[in-house]
Amino acid sequence: MNILHTPLFATATPRRIGAGFHNVGSGVLRASNHETVRKVERFYGERCGHLPLDTQDVCVLVEAPTQAIMSQMAYLSQLFGKVITARTFEDFTSVQPNVAEEELPLVVPYINVPETEQLIRLELGAESWGVPGKMTDCLKNKADFYVLIDELGMEGFVTPDYRISTLDAVIQDAQIVLSQAEEMYAQAGLAPYYPLGVVMRAAESDGNYGSSLVYERNSGIIVVQDGDAEHIQTYTQWQEALTSAQTALSTTVNPQSENRVVISRYVDIIDSPGMSAVLINGAVISLGWNGQLQKEGSKACVGTSTYRPKHEYMQRVQEQYEDFTANSFEAFLHKVAAHCKLDFTTIRGVANVDMMFPGTLERQLQQRRKQPMVPYLAECNPRWTNYTDAIMTLLGAKRRTQTISHMQLTIHEGISTVDKYPFPTHIDPWVVREQILERDTALQHEGTRIICRMAKNPLGIIFAGNIERAQQELDTIIARLANYQRF
Repeated sequence: MNILHTPLFATATPRRIGAGFHNVGSGVLRASNHETVRKVERFYGERCGHLPLDTQDVCVLVEAPTQAIMSQMAYLSQLFGKVITARTFEDFTSVQPNVAEEELPLVVPYINVPETEQLIRLELGAESWGVPGKMTDCLKNKADFYVLIDELGMEGFVTPDYRISTLDAVIQDAQIVLSQAEEMYAQAGLAPYYPLGVVMRAAESDGNYGSSLVYERNSGIIVVQDGDAEHIQTYTQWQEALTSAQTALSTTVNPQSENRVVISRYVDIIDSPGMSAVLINGAVISLGWNGQLQKEGSKACVGTSTYRPKHEYMQRVQEQYEDFTANSFEAFLHKVAAHCKLDFTTIRGVANVDMMFPGTLERQLQQRRKQPMVPYLAECNPRWTNYTDAIMTLLGAKRRTQTISHMQLTIHEGISTVDKYPFPTHIDPWVVREQILERDTALQHEGTRIICRMAKNPLGIIFAGNIERAQQELDTIIARLANYQRF
């Protein structure tokens, strides 16, 4: 069978039991403190599009089947036309028969870190799907990833100027990065124009949780913690700003698990696309570039969509770099697998790389430093992402087989996700979801879809097909409910 049409979760012997495991807390934020983990789990806990729907018995693994999770599973069951249940680890192991190795239940975690891989194998008696834990470990960690890039190389891309520090030394090291940048800008004749700044990311940070952006804007120094543009702090002195950033980082991370912080120079960028790929049967199949939706004043990604160049310049860049990115990323992944002593042909998983393309000031700087004008690498996520998880949710909603070909088709048709779509607080989120389901059912014959990922305020939402129409329909639903529930 053509690899593009091979079901992602296909196994030599069909599995009877399959599960999705949205391990954002124990996996994605494994080195964050308890409060941060709980905060993220409360919001994202009911989201899980990465389900092996070709198994007979499909469930989502949860710590506790809350009312919110059970309600969302009922919604997904109706949407997918297949019963999706929520099971605790104990419930999951109790329904398993004694089977041969090739018939073990298949669990698809959001990220297959070594801790999760071991839990699935030893405690759940199942097989995990995803980039192997050893490889995930070094790609996920921001410090290890940058060191790998410097050692192994990813053709056509470089790391930004950076320094690996520790939580207790982050202020001093940030000042060194700032001083070096200031001198660099002065030598290039750009000091009056190029704003100074640093990006401070805990090595195990993810989704901007555990990051601080500190940079000059107008007459002040801005601090954006965890990518939250709604709670920006402004200072007049660098010492105050950096101390604030350090304090914020210390309240997010668990230094006993990982104490390193990657400090990189604040770079003027014109756009920061990502690229996801599927690793299967020794091949790396690109899903093309995806576009990050960012709030003004923040570098945080609050949503993702099919890539649409915002400028004519980026249209030319995409034409030049998109296929090149895919080939370069594939070659890099092969090198990492060899570094981890893994057989590449056995790897099945998804991975994403985020890039930063220099803006006008940075291009001038590169030119005056007599450096090649190349883009930078921000990070690698060897896991499902907001984007690829949404694609899988749409495949379920459209009753399509979970293949790379259908993923590519969904992207071509148009998809946009928003993690936090706000609406008036007096409206019941579950009522909004009911109205979304009703309107989505009516619209789907046109190819337009509205899917609720998290029935909270703000909503987690997926728009597909005619995205502008889908968003207008959601806004109409919210406006109608706002007027109705006010009286």
